[in-house]
Amino acid sequence: MENLPDIESLARRGFGSQSETRDFGRIEWVARDGSLAGSELAAAHATFDAGGSNVEHTHPNCEELVYVLEGEVEHTLGDQKTILRPGDIFLIPRDMPHRLINTSAVPCKMLIIFSDPAREFVPTGA
Repeated sequence: MENLPDIESLARRGFGSQSETRDFGRIEWVARDGSLAGSELAAAHATFDAGGSNVEHTHPNCEELVYVLEGEVEHTLGDQKTILRPGDIFLIPRDMPHRLINTSAVPCKMLIIFSDPAREFVPTGA
């Protein structure tokens, strides 16, 4: 096939090299802001410590997909709530207010994917 990209340009090595400590725990960016040439996605491995939560926020420019790997987390969408467990997938539509709250006594680990590599994060003030 012609016009195939170089296979190594599509691989992301050194998982966790863009790790950030947050109030809720830790987020390890796998891909964002063009770290994979031509990518139209952003992805992160997030760990929410027991009792950890982020602020209610929106992503005006992208959808978000949360896949729970370990633990349990409460997810809000506006004034609605649901509990996510390992194997659960949750889609947050573009520009919807949402929040993750780990109400359990153990860390919750998730893979989070965004439909735009330059995802916007806008706190709602709620």
